[in-house]
Amino acid sequence: SKEGHALSSYPHPRLMPAFWEFPTVSMGIGPMNAIYQAQSNRYLHNRGIKDTSDQQVWAFLGDGEMDEPESRGLLQLAANDKLDNLNFVINCNLQRLDGPVRGNGKIMQELEAFFRGAGWNVIKVVWGREWDDLLAKDEDGSLVKIMNETVDGDYQTYKAESGAFVREHFFGQTPQTKEMVQDLTDDQIWNLKRGGHDYNKVYAAYKAATEFKGKPTVILAHTVKGYGLGTHFEGRNATHQMKKLTLADLKAFRDHLRIPITDDQLEADPYRPPYYHPGPDAPEIQYLMERRQALGGFVPERRPDHAPVELPDPKTYEVAKRGSGKQQAATTMTFVRLLKDLLRDKNFGHRIVPIVPDESRTFGMDAFFPSAKIYNPDGQGYLSVDRDLVLAYKESAQGQLIHPGINEAGAVAAFTAAGTSYATHGEPLVPIYVFYSMFGFQRTGDSFWAAADQMTRGFIIGATAGRTTLTGEGLQHADGHS
Repeated sequence: SKEGHALSSYPHPRLMPAFWEFPTVSMGIGPMNAIYQAQSNRYLHNRGIKDTSDQQVWAFLGDGEMDEPESRGLLQLAANDKLDNLNFVINCNLQRLDGPVRGNGKIMQELEAFFRGAGWNVIKVVWGREWDDLLAKDEDGSLVKIMNETVDGDYQTYKAESGAFVREHFFGQTPQTKEMVQDLTDDQIWNLKRGGHDYNKVYAAYKAATEFKGKPTVILAHTVKGYGLGTHFEGRNATHQMKKLTLADLKAFRDHLRIPITDDQLEADPYRPPYYHPGPDAPEIQYLMERRQALGGFVPERRPDHAPVELPDPKTYEVAKRGSGKQQAATTMTFVRLLKDLLRDKNFGHRIVPIVPDESRTFGMDAFFPSAKIYNPDGQGYLSVDRDLVLAYKESAQGQLIHPGINEAGAVAAFTAAGTSYATHGEPLVPIYVFYSMFGFQRTGDSFWAAADQMTRGFIIGATAGRTTLTGEGLQHADGHS
């Protein structure tokens, strides 16, 4: 790359305004934001703002990342909303930064159980096609039994050792499995790939994910950390911190990828190895160019151009401008009245997305329930207990109010998805996130930071706030330190 034009380690629109749409940085935020992005896509579609029926959301995650509470905490929402436009791909290389994710256990089985329990479609990409013949010979189940009983710490060690080691310690556990590989060389055993490194298996998984209907999908891909980088890297605990390839590693990497660079070229300067390009007419390059053209470009692209927005009629603000005269008015009440008038504006109101995490009645916003209605893609399939009241609780697939439940983290994710729709969809929405100040700001600062990185536009309202007005509920509710 040219000097000054390199790719950022963590790209976001403030540094690279035309490049990356969805920055997260902090682990755990990506899964949350992906879920609410998929929900936001459906929200836009159900409310008739944009046809998003062919759009898919993909989140690429790590097995270690799934220990973040936020990574798993909102899975049920995706299942409840039947978000079959959402796909998680979890790279199960069995390692986190310091060591194994589950040395004494099996992270893939753990995640499979968790996602199935949450109502997701689960696709596992465990073994490469090189294993197919061996599995076909496994008439008594000896091989599958060893696979299921081998813990992740051992799988990591196998890839840090050799084919001979795998023959002795893995296949050598039973006479049947030892006999299975008696005609294979140590190199052939070593080259038995894991599923995430077999492009045929990966393609099949992606195709199955996009065709599945009715549930979100997670793909669990079994891989090796440092794959292809040689024995000093593959499966090593310190892989994350290793920054340089030795000359021997470089040669092994070259051989693995079959790159036509000579030993002399590598030995001339091991720290500045030459680049290789097969030429514009090579079939590989022609294929890549065709696919990039079909997919719309070479890199992710952020497009902040959007449909024109007609601002609210100035008359909308007249009541607020007049003030309350000699009578004192609560700021929250005044805000809610103004918001109600804005929602009624025929040209602008449909773009407003009120987001309230189970505090609408606290703020007097229950008046919105029968008019704006609460968004639920399944509508309201029950007889509401307050159906005869003026302020009846009403849910609708075309509802405007996002009600994430007691869930400030999810509310910020919904705020981020709505507040970036101008760039993601070319259709500006105006999210107005209203919450109990102490429990919103303090709890979700990291998500607010990510929202700012993503150049989210909207309003964040700490509607119940103050040092003196909340002491009746205890100091835990007062936010004078904010």
